[in-house]
Amino acid sequence: MQNLPCIRVLLVEDSQSDAELFEIYLEQVRSADYQIHLAETLADGVTALKSRPVDIVLADLNLPDSFGIDTCRKLHNADPSVPIIVLTGLADEEKALEAMQVGAQDYLVKGEISGNVLARSIRYSIERQRAADMQRQSDERMRLITEQLPAVLWTTDVDLCITPPSTEFLIKESEGKSPVGLTLKEFFETDDDRFPPIAAHRSAAQGAPVSIEFFWRGKSLSIHVEPLLDSAGNIMGTIGVSLDVSTQKRMQDELDAARHVQQALFPRNSPNVPGFDIAGAVYAAEETAGDYFDFIQMENGCWGIVVGDVTGHGLGPALLMAELRAYLRAVASTRPHSGEILMLANRFLSGDLEEQRFVTLFFTRVDPADRSFTFASAGHNGYLLKANGVTETLKSTGLPLGLIPDTIINTSFRVVFEPGDILFVPTDGFQEAHTVENELFGLARTLEFVRDRRHLPGAQIIEELRAEVCRYVGSRDIADDMSAIIVRCLE
Repeated sequence: MQNLPCIRVLLVEDSQSDAELFEIYLEQVRSADYQIHLAETLADGVTALKSRPVDIVLADLNLPDSFGIDTCRKLHNADPSVPIIVLTGLADEEKALEAMQVGAQDYLVKGEISGNVLARSIRYSIERQRAADMQRQSDERMRLITEQLPAVLWTTDVDLCITPPSTEFLIKESEGKSPVGLTLKEFFETDDDRFPPIAAHRSAAQGAPVSIEFFWRGKSLSIHVEPLLDSAGNIMGTIGVSLDVSTQKRMQDELDAARHVQQALFPRNSPNVPGFDIAGAVYAAEETAGDYFDFIQMENGCWGIVVGDVTGHGLGPALLMAELRAYLRAVASTRPHSGEILMLANRFLSGDLEEQRFVTLFFTRVDPADRSFTFASAGHNGYLLKANGVTETLKSTGLPLGLIPDTIINTSFRVVFEPGDILFVPTDGFQEAHTVENELFGLARTLEFVRDRRHLPGAQIIEELRAEVCRYVGSRDIADDMSAIIVRCLE
């Protein structure tokens, strides 16, 4: 014997004869095992809906305790997940439509019912209810996703009318009516087809995805619109997503401004010093750099040449370097000894530096009159590449700045340049650059590269060194700031 599906029917009917007739109809149709529970009043029907499993409700609109469409409304409110078929003796289409609007899935006139008609209506009503429930669940999931994502999602038809399940358009709004049903021209209150969001949706509706940046109601938005395809691959509208990037845009604008300010602080031109070729450069890993170089005019025709590196990179170190630059320029203009200058800078920085942050700095005083230099170094080595091929390391003469307020930083003995000598002071971004296999570019490779190009102008050497490091690591995006100065003693 074939196992028939069980369908639990709640029959809400006060007429005993009509109830028996419906039972006979369903017994004659062997498409399912219909288990019928009879309720003669609305109150009994509501109680049954709340207390027992029901697959379908057959309800007469006119009951001893309820009359008309209100009967259907109350049954639907008792359990919206159960489909309702309205039974009445009146062939009233308006009444049928009203019943459908308050929750009924079908409307049958008692005198026109047969077993097959009733069974078919039950089967279709259950399926329509199931489809409607799935759509509601899908819409609810979309609503939750939309609410919890930082992005806003929406759809339109091919005429660019906003369609369900959209709840918002472009931006999240806590109040305001739903945009569903509005065309984009109505939403934006414009007839201009070239208006960017309208033009983007028009292109998507014709098959071309579009991404735009758009400013709307005080917000910077990143918008992407794609064609919306049906199961056959035909365009049925558009689907769009927008992300409020106002904070990121504002931060980027601030970083751009900081970068422009910092670039203005770096020397625009190298000093024109007879007998020397002097150059420097900073290559930032981000918009702003924690590396620093400067050329400072000192007393008696001497030049202070500085390279520094604040731990980390980005806006914070860049701001600190701007402070340090201003202080060094003020102090170096009146004091001749590099060590004294760095000790004063150390006291100045010690109160401003965050914990775990410090500055390495190399300060050299070049005297063109006798082609000599002295230096002081706060944890930052320099290198003298001699014309005879020997490389001398100019080691640190004190601790990095910011570690100990009263640290001693000594000034070196006087060193005389020979024609062809190169003073080269890089930050560690060059030598610590590495490949994806963590193979370092290294100090030895850095010094050899500079030595092999000693005949070139200093600015060209630094630029070619940077290009070689990027080639070595396989990317122009560097992980750390890179800075260097070069002082070439000419023939």
